[in-house]
Amino acid sequence: MVNVNDDDRKFIIENIENGEELLKTGTVNDVLGAISDLIDDKGFYGYDYNDFGRKAQKVHDNVYLYG
Repeated sequence: MVNVNDDDRKFIIENIENGEELLKTGTVNDVLGAISDLIDDKGFYGYDYNDFGRKAQKVHDNVYLYG
């Protein structure tokens, strides 16, 4: 089980297919990889982060630090 706060958990469940399952049975690296893929798919405007990308990067950082 990956340790995340309520806001990060909500973001992951809402934006990653099978996010709830991933949080329960996956490793920190599995979750980080899924968030990285999400950032690659939806997180950029040109070469810069869009609002979604900034939020997703914050969640990624929190999982990395506290997961």
